[in-house]
Amino acid sequence: MAHGNYSEIESKCGICLSAYTEPRLLQCFHTFCTPCLEKVDVHDNYLTCPLCRTKNSMPEKGVSGFKTYPFHAEPSHNDKNLTDICEFCSDENTAVAKCLNCKINLCLNCRDYHKKIKASHNHSLENLNLDQLLEHKENSSNECDDHRKELTLFCKPCNVMLCSECSEKSHHMHEFQNLDLLIQTRKKILLARTRSLKSRISVLGHTEELVKQEENNYYKHLNIVKREILAHTKKDIKEIDTYLNEIETEQLSLAGLIKTSEDFITKSPDKLFIDDFFTVGSHLNQVLNKTLDPLTLHKLNYECKEFTEATVEKLLGKVNTSSKEDVLTPVYTQLPIPKLFPQTEKVHSFQLKSQIKDVVAANNDNVWIFDGKSASLYNHDGTKRSTYAPPIESKRMLRKSADELWFWTEKSAVRRLNMKYQEGFKVSFQNGSVGCFIQNGNLLVYNKEERVIYEVSEHEGFKNKTEIKDPKNKLQNTDFFTSRNTDIMMVETMNSNLVMSWRNNSVIITDNRGIVLDTFTRPNAGFRGITVDNYGHILVADYENDYNIDILSENGVFQRNLLHNQNRTTRITTDECGLLWVFDYDNTMKIFSYQ
Repeated sequence: MAHGNYSEIESKCGICLSAYTEPRLLQCFHTFCTPCLEKVDVHDNYLTCPLCRTKNSMPEKGVSGFKTYPFHAEPSHNDKNLTDICEFCSDENTAVAKCLNCKINLCLNCRDYHKKIKASHNHSLENLNLDQLLEHKENSSNECDDHRKELTLFCKPCNVMLCSECSEKSHHMHEFQNLDLLIQTRKKILLARTRSLKSRISVLGHTEELVKQEENNYYKHLNIVKREILAHTKKDIKEIDTYLNEIETEQLSLAGLIKTSEDFITKSPDKLFIDDFFTVGSHLNQVLNKTLDPLTLHKLNYECKEFTEATVEKLLGKVNTSSKEDVLTPVYTQLPIPKLFPQTEKVHSFQLKSQIKDVVAANNDNVWIFDGKSASLYNHDGTKRSTYAPPIESKRMLRKSADELWFWTEKSAVRRLNMKYQEGFKVSFQNGSVGCFIQNGNLLVYNKEERVIYEVSEHEGFKNKTEIKDPKNKLQNTDFFTSRNTDIMMVETMNSNLVMSWRNNSVIITDNRGIVLDTFTRPNAGFRGITVDNYGHILVADYENDYNIDILSENGVFQRNLLHNQNRTTRITTDECGLLWVFDYDNTMKIFSYQ
């Protein structure tokens, strides 16, 4: 990696230290030129950030699959207006570049494709004016699609921006906030973190000076001893050089992260800021919790009480080194930082008479609870609003929508319609382990014999079948795939990934093709509760070990511990008002506010 003054990173690539060429934003929030990233080694489908060493999952499209950095505008000589559309495809996407050889405008996808194919990979591309493009998109995105009114409110449980008409109609039971005030508050939360990062750069600069002083003292010390001692000290000299490189790299890493974060805070459209606020904040928290290892050198010991040049001359060759000692450690000043996430608080709890099989969200702050014999509608204050008895052979209860419940009977699902029961989603195999409904309305059922997930429609039966594949060897054990005694727990995320657990110590995340993306594993755990919320988070509850409820990203990366439950948790769900329902082994239902 090229080195230089860390301030240069504000406008230059962190690898080549030149002006950006098609900057791409990594998941660790560092930005590099596309050509520079294409030269970085990829191992096990992960690209390691040259600055912070974070492993970034490689997109299917390669480097071009990483997000284009949205706040960088390259000089453009194109005078055409913003109504230019792509002339290469028929999708009528907005043009972002022009091929100077072909004389045509290209959208983002076509531009990347144009550079890949042999016939045009050497063509010269000119980026259009992205500043105007971003402003145009921001203005159009701050308007409600349904009512064409300005978005002025934010619904906390639904994680969406609202106009005044939305808040009075479809969200009238939800908690919402003034959008401008919320954004300003969240910007202050992130800016407090970037200020803390800036203070670290000066600490690192001071540490660098101290290391250089230590290096000078070391050389002065060596000058009065004989050449034989160099054999003991070559490793230490190398470690000093390595440590100085680490400090410089850390300075570059922090400066780049600060620049990207402040661009996000000050230049993002409101929707992008709201969507990515917790992701960016969580990453800044991780960096703030990171510390540099100390500089460690060998301590020189001499076989005399007083160290002089004459003494060393007399004792030639008897100088030796002992174990390493910490010489310098950067000490960061802890600045006051406001909390990123709201405090988790228990809202209410009530006792049920028996264990339950399922709990799913209904309308507003209500849930349906199924105990194997009856399905009951409960409010968050513990009031039972209604109850009815599903078919006696019902094994599980599933939510297709807030008003549509289905009950699984091992070979089909049934629902109550006009006081009668209607059958659908039939399968031909025995003892199918039901998964969940997906966004297209079909039901996923796991066949233990074949280790295959069947997608079943209500009236047409089998639509697709998906085998779970692990090309990157993420799974430590696959015996649970064929366990006859354990049913699968499954939910679908907002980006159509599948989250599964067989109530063991692993949660598996696959894409919609069954490819294992990642696993979340904890020794001696037993994950029995899984749900997703409207922020795209995965919530998992450990039944066996520490009884924690943790939050993962929609790709399965651990984000934070939400709460430590005092008892074993068997089921969890979130309702439409954003409340978390937690059912304990002692038949207690607890309701928490955490958003």
